[in-house]
Amino acid sequence: MCALLLLMILPTDLNYASLVTQTTGTEDDTSVLNKVVLLTVLIGSCYFIATRQRLWLAVLRSLNPFYLLFLALTAISLFWSIAPDVTTRHVFRLLVIFLACTAFTLHGWTPGRFQVVMRNLLGALLVGSIVFAIFMPQYGVEKFEDYGAGVSTFRAYGEGVTAIVKPVLRGLTYSKNQIGPLAGLGLIFWLHAWLDKQVKFFWFLVCGGASAVCLYWAHSSTALLASAFSVVMILMLRHWPQWLRRYMPHLILLFSAVVFLYSLVILRVIPGLDILLSPITAMTGKDLTFSSRTSIWEIIAEHIAKHPWIGTGYSAYWTIAPGSPALQVKTLLNFFPGESHNGYLDVQNDLGAIGSLCLLGYMITSLRQSVRLMAIDRSQGSIYLVLLFYVFWSSMSESHWFSAESVLFTVLTLSVCCCARGLLQHEFSAEVVHPLARHARSY
Repeated sequence: MCALLLLMILPTDLNYASLVTQTTGTEDDTSVLNKVVLLTVLIGSCYFIATRQRLWLAVLRSLNPFYLLFLALTAISLFWSIAPDVTTRHVFRLLVIFLACTAFTLHGWTPGRFQVVMRNLLGALLVGSIVFAIFMPQYGVEKFEDYGAGVSTFRAYGEGVTAIVKPVLRGLTYSKNQIGPLAGLGLIFWLHAWLDKQVKFFWFLVCGGASAVCLYWAHSSTALLASAFSVVMILMLRHWPQWLRRYMPHLILLFSAVVFLYSLVILRVIPGLDILLSPITAMTGKDLTFSSRTSIWEIIAEHIAKHPWIGTGYSAYWTIAPGSPALQVKTLLNFFPGESHNGYLDVQNDLGAIGSLCLLGYMITSLRQSVRLMAIDRSQGSIYLVLLFYVFWSSMSESHWFSAESVLFTVLTLSVCCCARGLLQHEFSAEVVHPLARHARSY
């Protein structure tokens, strides 16, 4: 899991020099190292699964069924994909993530194993990013051009608008857009561990403090806002009054409805409710176009209307190959965003209304499973629930849902698999305890 996550976080072949002149991602078809790591993760995961096949099948039965349905849907989309080669690569990456996350739950299982692995990895990465940025700022700090909140569309960027160049943190990752969500995750994991007295205050101060510094220095409004909501939710779940616990499922459902309502307002599905966005724009400093993302959303909405039911194939739209419809975005906006900057739109664009319904079912089922586990193990259920809401919010302005390139969704996938394993472990315990209880009553 650590190898897979680092592959998605670090620059290709650790070539930081290339980041100075251009923005690169982690996916590079020509990288031998990438192929070796992916194949190693695939073979290793299959080996661990083969040694405990019955347990793996039991985990699958407890797993969110809509996640498995989505995997099947992405594979089937090869038949109508407008870029079958791109879809094939991303489906393969999704399969590797799925096998690695499920294999993680089979050996050495303890209830807190998920948090231990994630917080140690993130703590080392974020502390290392600060050190890297201080001693090698030419690689660890990115020069970000901020055009301000007054620019209504990206078209204005080439029309005499002066940009303010800000030094923002890139750290050990390949982009400030990568370090921001990771810093939010680090803050969540280390705060949760300290509140549960799983780590000493010194390590919380070091790693949690590094997470906060990276979150601020990355200047990611989306990550900052999602982290603020997540911290409030952790504190709320941790110090929930006794008399309110019976209403917890209803309050969580209400919180989910508020997040969903805001997503509809942001996407302009419900017009005339822009006043609800005023607190968000005040906190983030962005205008109601969310740094001109609405210009991208309008173009994507037009493309979705042409293929409303099944989309144009998983991850097939955002390519720069000749004849790709995404080239229209580059022509209209004078740049190529590479994603819709909205996870909900990207799912519908790739897989149509069927994919959106699958996503809705996935979110509802994940929410229910997290609440079920909270009734059994408050600490474990709360971290899975908080991570789910973190991705809920982050996906409004970034493409995370079911993305084979998103570290955030890979971590959420691991949490969903661990939640299923936790529920399964409770069933195993119940099967052992109940016969013993009946035996004791017979005496």
